Amino acid sequence: MCKAFPFIAAMFVLIVTTGTFNAFTVRRLLEDKSFNFIPIVVISEIVFIFTLLNFLQTAFTDPGVLQKENEEESDNDFHTPLFKNVIINNMTVRLKYCDTCQFYRPPRTSHCSMCNRCIENFDHHCPWVNNCVGRRNYRFFFCFLMWLSLHIVLTLSLCIFRCATVRPLWSDIPSLIVAIVCFLTVFPIIGLLSFHIALIKMGLTTNEQVTHKFSGSDNPYTHGCAKNFINLFCKAKPLRYLGYKEMCNTKPRLPFFRREHGYKLQPNEDNVSEYSLQVENTDV
Repeated sequence: MCKAFPFIAAMFVLIVTTGTFNAFTVRRLLEDKSFNFIPIVVISEIVFIFTLLNFLQTAFTDPGVLQKENEEESDNDFHTPLFKNVIINNMTVRLKYCDTCQFYRPPRTSHCSMCNRCIENFDHHCPWVNNCVGRRNYRFFFCFLMWLSLHIVLTLSLCIFRCATVRPLWSDIPSLIVAIVCFLTVFPIIGLLSFHIALIKMGLTTNEQVTHKFSGSDNPYTHGCAKNFINLFCKAKPLRYLGYKEMCNTKPRLPFFRREHGYKLQPNEDNVSEYSLQVENTDV
């Protein structure tokens, strides 16, 4: 089965359902002169535009893919240790060596079996957007969930109003079908949004929560609820890593180190990976 099928199906349902809603429910509501539905309809259309934009940005934004090491450039051998330790906010965090990508994964990085790539701040692989959700597109994914939840609630409310005022009920089948689709999806979507709100509050990713990575220990990556949300919405999107490694031919390598606070290598350790070139300008 095509890997993009869930993405195509999700796009189809979103566009067809909204198109049916606009073609039938909205048109008939605007014909009703007993109430001014124009402001609500305008808001609903704006919400749909933001929903679609964030959906596409989540799907087509590089989530934070780390480029694989070339076999001839890799120093991997049978004596390469599986783990190395780094200090993050005065806590020891273990880095694992990735046999596929042939480097030590930076903090919060995991290898996605679907994409066969290491993803920085890996949250999960979402088949509905046919992409991983990671450091560079998590903001778009969370905003997509927010706008989608609002879009479904508005659409469901208007469809219920239309179905409640029309007699007989089957005289407006399109509105009834759209209401059923929205009712079946509103609770899972809002539930998923609530789950990610809780994750942001705790400073965790889905992968870290599911694997209980910090159960029984402090999370070195959280900055508190308010700052976690500020970092999510207000920080500039990190640069891409793909293509960055070619700059190593003309620029010196820098160690995996944060001067002020954050993470650094244990004494007498080698560099973790070439991707540390960007670390000094980013937060963990």
